[in-house]
Amino acid sequence: MMCAKSKLRKKKTSSWTLPTILGLAIGAVGALGVVGIIELRPQIAVSPQESIEKSQPFLTPFRIDNTGYLSFHINRVICYAREVTVGSIDMGDNISTNSEWDNHEIDRADGETVICKFVRFGSMPSATDMAVVVDYSAPFMALSPPRRYFRFKGAYVDNWQWTKQPADEEFRKSADSTIARMNN
Repeated sequence: MMCAKSKLRKKKTSSWTLPTILGLAIGAVGALGVVGIIELRPQIAVSPQESIEKSQPFLTPFRIDNTGYLSFHINRVICYAREVTVGSIDMGDNISTNSEWDNHEIDRADGETVICKFVRFGSMPSATDMAVVVDYSAPFMALSPPRRYFRFKGAYVDNWQWTKQPADEEFRKSADSTIARMNN
């Protein structure tokens, strides 16, 4: 009886065949290529620095840094304020620009500093929601220049602090609409 059972067993096929190994190797090379392309795109970081004047949050420099491998060109920098409330005054949907911020080549590990001077008040704002918007290009990128949004909300806790926030679709649309309206 044992002899009959052993003859009925099917021969197992190996799962590590040449097509499987080649497929995995090509997939790995392709994945590395995609990761390499992603790593070569401009890597931009924006962070608030120490305020020039402690009582004026809009005298805070924002540092735009190139954290990637290749240089990129800043076409234009726009500071967009979605909300700025001081007392009963609301100065939302406003932009601040400076031609000195525009048309700069940012090399690897290099950067530029901007100060978003929206308003100067005698008291601290009660609410702020703003972004540093960067229009940039790179030699290997598509024809239309990309735009990045770096959103911050401000709060007073012993001193003024800017905290990074995600720039959701609604925020980006609001910024784009205000920038287009102010540029016309």
